[in-house]
Amino acid sequence: MFWLRQIFRVRERLQVSPEQETGEMSLIEHLEELRGTIIRMALTLLISMMLCFSFSGSMMNVLRHPVDRVWAQHESSRLPDTVFVDDWISAKSLAAVRSTLPAEARHQLESRFSPAVHELADIVPLLHAASLLPENEREAYLRDTTTEGAQRTLALALQEMGAELKEGRGREALKLMGAFRPGEAFMLSLQLSFFCGLIISFPLLMYFLLRFIVPGLLEHEKRLLYKSVAFGFGLFLGGCAFAYFAVLPRVLSFFYTYSLDMGIENDWRIGYYLTFAAKLVFVFGAVFELPVIIIPLIKLGILNYARMRVTRGYALIGCFGAALFLAPAPDPATMFIMALPMYGLYELCIIFAWIEQRKHRTTPHAPSES
Repeated sequence: MFWLRQIFRVRERLQVSPEQETGEMSLIEHLEELRGTIIRMALTLLISMMLCFSFSGSMMNVLRHPVDRVWAQHESSRLPDTVFVDDWISAKSLAAVRSTLPAEARHQLESRFSPAVHELADIVPLLHAASLLPENEREAYLRDTTTEGAQRTLALALQEMGAELKEGRGREALKLMGAFRPGEAFMLSLQLSFFCGLIISFPLLMYFLLRFIVPGLLEHEKRLLYKSVAFGFGLFLGGCAFAYFAVLPRVLSFFYTYSLDMGIENDWRIGYYLTFAAKLVFVFGAVFELPVIIIPLIKLGILNYARMRVTRGYALIGCFGAALFLAPAPDPATMFIMALPMYGLYELCIIFAWIEQRKHRTTPHAPSES
């Protein structure tokens, strides 16, 4: 109740329309407007969730894409440049089953793969056998058991690169589709719909919230609010895209590689991954909203170029402090990736304030009436 009263007092001070300067509103009137705002925000979020729920399958594929990139990078880093990841995966699967098949069935299966896959499939059992020997004897074993030429060269290259032999690693281990309770898949779809609905409806939710906190705007201030919301929508989507394409794969790659170096399997659960990824994307989208908060304050004269330039150092510390608490991953690199764009946006706001200052200096004042 204390915080509600503080918000209501701020609303009273920000009622700037002459027609609304009629004294303080009662607590009941404030609560009525708050109820209407909450209802509008809830309905907006609900409609967005229903829209996203109808595309939950496609959204799940989109969500898995960064993890597939992590797998591809990990597998590719352990293969020679002449070997493709898909050929290597097919070769491991072919080598695992063809020895158990009758001759006709084996011939039919092998005819469906390329010669490159056949060559790799011949090498896979040899690499498995070499892995049972001491490390200093593996190269000699491969030289003795492979034929001269391309096969020996390829086998030694795969051995030297440490090619992944286990089929359960990589793509198979990162399917992220393990459901351990009957209704878990449905609840995950609802959770995913909530996060996606929150992302696509965030600018509209902010508009409703700002209209409640700052009521009674003048006509030019309303236009400024509309422009800020539209500009904020683009910035928010830009922040989400930056997190999805640039930050999330790097963070996942770090944790995936670190776990393997510690001898820990990356058997990630979809529920935990969903929460982690959605929080990362949403936080970056919210961070990119910084100009939407600062630019209207500059336009209204609350902030100016001189004040922002003097407080630049404090803003840098504040950006890193905010990244420390907001970043979902604890590694310093993720915090730097979040703090630097935030501070870069602050510097752009300083440039905007400088442009506004020059505009006001060069604009001639209207002559006073006699």
